[in-house]
Amino acid sequence: MAFRGGGIRFTGCVSVCYSIIEMTTTDVLGSLRWFWQTVIPVGILVASCVVSAEAADSAGTGASPPEIVLQRVHILESRDGATVWEVRADQAEVNEREGFTLLMRITRPIEITFFSHQGQVSCLANRATVDLKTKDVRLEGAVVARSDQGAELRTEILRWVAATRRLLTDQSVTISRGGLLTQGRGLEAETGLERFRIFQNITSQFGASQALTGRSRPQ
Repeated sequence: MAFRGGGIRFTGCVSVCYSIIEMTTTDVLGSLRWFWQTVIPVGILVASCVVSAEAADSAGTGASPPEIVLQRVHILESRDGATVWEVRADQAEVNEREGFTLLMRITRPIEITFFSHQGQVSCLANRATVDLKTKDVRLEGAVVARSDQGAELRTEILRWVAATRRLLTDQSVTISRGGLLTQGRGLEAETGLERFRIFQNITSQFGASQALTGRSRPQ
């Protein structure tokens, strides 16, 4: 199935899983190798492929609609045979011309896990943007990040830089680990949140993290 042509929309009440293996700046979609798995009880794929109405509307406005819109996606990004990140989202809009993919929450938060030799961290957010060239990811809206070592980070915007496998933000942050709660503004951290640096307005207190970690996940 070719993924060329503007504004093609894929719909259907099925779970779609694909793995992005390679991306290039010259022809991102042309160089992707897509592996699709569809899980349906009766073994039949029911989906439709139609020209998006937004494409027609944008012709008069000059706006650039996404080339592809996917529902209920599961994406694996790999490099040299190792998983870099894994994401599940209600909707993904691929914008090849602009060089990014937008992941959106419809009913459930976006779930994304980042992997590195420093550890791994699982994040929830309302929106995410993936740079198709660098593979960097920007999370926005009620971001909660939990490491495999038990640390938890909360902020409104969080960037993960693929080249360095580090987390960055210039927003207010709250980190809890063990019995220590640390707050401030601006952060740089390893993927596993074992080492981090907060840049401004730093405050710390012991015994306060239990209330933070006891909060429910974003609804």
